[in-house]
Amino acid sequence: MKFRERSNSGEEKKRDPEPPAAHGSPQELWKIGDDLLAAGDEAIRRALSGNSRAFLAANRQEGGE
Repeated sequence: MKFRERSNSGEEKKRDPEPPAAHGSPQELWKIGDDLLAAGDEAIRRALSGNSRAFLAANRQEGGE
């Protein structure tokens, strides 16, 4: 197996990335955040079955697989 080594010649200065600029008022940003949270909750709700206990019981692992 070959290993690659990074050359130190011409190494760029390391610096912390700049935080993204906020666009809009705090109220608008809260609204965007709430909308993203609601969309995530909806996606999770649609992905999961309504009866997780029955699903887990039906798929219970037995043995040493």
